[in-house]
Amino acid sequence: MKIYVWAVVVFMLLAMAGVAGALASHRVHHDCRVRIDTAVDELGSPMECVCLGGVVASCYEAPR
Repeated sequence: MKIYVWAVVVFMLLAMAGVAGALASHRVHHDCRVRIDTAVDELGSPMECVCLGGVVASCYEAPR
C-alpha cells in the first residue's frame, strides 16, 4: 500500500511541475490584437511574439 501512496505523491509532484512549466512559458503578458507583437522579457531584452487567435503562440529574441 505504501508504494501506491508514494507513486501518487510522485505523480502529483510531476503534474504540478508540468503545470508550472506550462504557465511559465506564457509569462509575457500583453494582448495579442496583431499577428506579430513586441514585448520585453524579465531581463529587459526585446522579444518578438507571434500571436494566433488572440493568444501568444511563440516568442523569440528580436534581431538586433
